[in-house]
Parts: sequence; C-alpha cells; structure tokens
Amino acid sequence: MDDGSTNNSYELCTNYAQKDPRIKIIRQKNSGVSVARNHGLKKATGDYICFVDPDDWVAKNYVGELLHALQTSDADFVISDCFVHYPHSEKENRFLNIPEGNLTGKAKNLLLYQLVGKKICAYYPPEIAAGVPWAKMFKRSFIEANQLSFIPGMRRMQDNIFCLYAIECAAKIHYLPQKLYYYRKEEGSASSKYSTQIVDNFEKYFDETFKFLSLSQREDIMYHAMYMKELTSFNSFLYHYYFHPRNPNNYWESKKALNTLLNKKRYQTALGKVNYNLLNTQEKVFVFCLKHRLYLALKILVRLRNKSKS
Repeated sequence: MDDGSTNNSYELCTNYAQKDPRIKIIRQKNSGVSVARNHGLKKATGDYICFVDPDDWVAKNYVGELLHALQTSDADFVISDCFVHYPHSEKENRFLNIPEGNLTGKAKNLLLYQLVGKKICAYYPPEIAAGVPWAKMFKRSFIEANQLSFIPGMRRMQDNIFCLYAIECAAKIHYLPQKLYYYRKEEGSASSKYSTQIVDNFEKYFDETFKFLSLSQREDIMYHAMYMKELTSFNSFLYHYYFHPRNPNNYWESKKALNTLLNKKRYQTALGKVNYNLLNTQEKVFVFCLKHRLYLALKILVRLRNKSKS
C-alpha cells in the first residue's frame, strides 16, 4: 500500500514487484493509515491477512510460523510476540504471560483488558500492549464475515479499536510466544509537540471505546478503566495544548477554556464514577486537582511529570 508517498518508496516497491509476481502494489492519494489499510483489505485475494508497518520488519520465518500456528489451531487469528527496536537498544516484548495455547470465552479478557486499561490487567506487556494489527495473522474470511475495518478519520488509537472488535468477534485466538516481529520505536523526547487537535483526537477514541463497551455489554471494571483514562489524559491535553508555550491564550484564557472542557458531561461523569483504587498516588493528586479546578497546581504537576520523563 502506497499512501501517496512523496519519496522513492513507489519506485522501490515497483522494483521488488518486477522480481516477484506475488507482490502487488496499490497506490492511492494520501488519505491516512486507516483508509490505506481498508483499501488493502478490499483488494486482498489470499486466505490470510498480515499487517506490517512501513518502518518495521519481520523475522524470515514470520509468515511460515504464523501460518502453521493458525492452520493447526484453526483459530480466527494468531498473535506472536515482538522485539521493540529503539535507536540505541532492542527490548523483548511478550504480549501475554502464558504458555502457547488458545484463548476462548472469558480467557480473551487477557487481551481485552490490556486494550482498555493497564490498571485492570494481571499482566501488562513491558513495552507495548496488544492493541496493534501487526504481529498477527488473520483469516481473511474472519475479517470479512465480521466486517472488520479501520475507522477513517481517527488519528489516535484506531488500531486499538480494530483489535477490540477482532478479539470480541473471534471464537478462538491462538497465542504463539515467539518473537517474530520487529517494531521500530523512537526514544522518548524532552520536546513537546503543540497540538490543537489533541482533545478531539482523544475524544474520538473515547467515544469509539465506550461504543464498543456498550455493544459488547462489558463489565463495570472496563468502564472504570476508561473513566480513569479520560481523566489522566488531561496530562496530555495540558502539556500539548492548554499550557503549551505556543498556545496564544494567556493563563486566564486557558483556564476559562479548561473550565468549559471539564464541564462536559463525559468528564463530569468520569470525575463522579472514577474508581480511586485504580489510581496511584500521583494520579489521585492529579484527579483531585482536576475535580477542584486547581489549574496552577495542575500546570506545575504537568511540567514536573514530563520533565521527569525527559
């Protein structure tokens, strides 16, 4: 899939396609990752689907191992482990802390809980959670039968939403604890990216996740995890927008805008229903400051927290 690349990616892919007739190139104007993946799904003709992000790579036996596991288990999809490749290091990442085997029924919660909230998991992967389409092989018939696709226009966590529905719809998922995928990830940076769309992007993700929880009639603990996520996301809202140096608003204007945001029903509900047992001490202080509109304290907390990360 070439999503309107402006470098020599298309020419490189064409060279590979000329050497191997199994390679098909689909080119489209730049429309975003969700549209590109959906386009690829519609054009797919094989029995199995794998996703590989453009900066990543896979082990030589990646497809063979996943295919063997999928065929012998007769699962709807298989998930393997991965390596996370940083600029100066490489770390192992196990998506589950169990032996190889099938996940059915309530056992699928081992994955679902990861995708909704870290605090409700008995085990959470050290580097990245399982809400990604890569390091998996799906039966194409399973994707088509359940009309699984990526939501166009979602700029954050669209992978997570796709995986929530895939896990929910699957009768059987096979876990293969082999590290076969190499995910490239940049190290954390002290720089702060200014984003005027950050609240909208997060809220689209919140809306889609709550929609999933409602449709699948999930348990209360998953709702509480989302209430917590809605509130702790204010750290990102403040750091990347409201209190960002590039924001043209002064402190009082930002404070007024934050009041308007916090008055939304979704955040009032979260403040009223959040389970404080899921919060650590720092998060409890942060939520207390949100609840009581202590904006100067929030500004200090956000600066300290992100300074400690850098």
